[in-house]
Amino acid sequence: MKTFKNKLAIVTGGGSGIGRSLSMGLARAGASVAVTDIHEDRAGQVAGEVRALGAEAWGLGVDHGNKEAAGKFADQFISEHGCPDILCLNAGVGHGAPLERISLEDWEWVLGVNLWGVIYMLHHFVPKMIERQQGGGILITSSIAGFSPLPGMSPYCTSKYALMGLSESLRAELGAHNIGVSALCPGFINTNIVKNGKIDLRDDKGASRSGDVVKFYATKGVSPDLVARDGLRALRRDIGIMPSPLHAWPQYLLHRLSPVLYNAVLKFSWKRGFPFGK
Repeated sequence: MKTFKNKLAIVTGGGSGIGRSLSMGLARAGASVAVTDIHEDRAGQVAGEVRALGAEAWGLGVDHGNKEAAGKFADQFISEHGCPDILCLNAGVGHGAPLERISLEDWEWVLGVNLWGVIYMLHHFVPKMIERQQGGGILITSSIAGFSPLPGMSPYCTSKYALMGLSESLRAELGAHNIGVSALCPGFINTNIVKNGKIDLRDDKGASRSGDVVKFYATKGVSPDLVARDGLRALRRDIGIMPSPLHAWPQYLLHRLSPVLYNAVLKFSWKRGFPFGK
């Protein structure tokens, strides 16, 4: 997709963070944007910001991890607006805890939103994009945790690794239909994903370190605008995997060059409370 002008886009999880920045970036490039979020008020607020830029926009409350809600949204959207040109599948939740303190409900929650939420969108919209025969673009928000594992984040890593495999598989498959697929892999970003997630990491005395994690992302995380810029560039230039921002690249390259060394470093660090406890 060399231009977004006069294109119709859907951005899931667009009520804040990277999703909001993607919505604004698409609007500035001339696209109409449907902003979805589980919090309808946030989606509506961002849609208002998009309209203030002169673009057409809609704010919609959608629980993308719910199969029935996702199907209802897709049917209604296609009926009212037609087939989208761009899918930015960004909705996701954060989670951190050692395996022994993770409930099955937590596994279901993380995989339900992060993985199945993407699958539902692909299931309902991609066949329409193929049938239309006008190409398109799909941006799937994975993570640096989708190409390099992190201890204490098993459900999250599982979901993001799955999205990487899904992205690369569909990139080859949908290329025949002139539909580009790119995986956006953010590093440490100043968004609400940690604050709104479920974090159960503790120090050696059992005290919670969740506040430290939230503070780290708020003070050390980069602006989501930078990540959105890279994501939209990946769509325009048909880049398959886009680590973002610059601090994500060393981790990406180290794991690709030497998985053994990478995992040795993680094992050593985790034993010593990497980086926020266990």
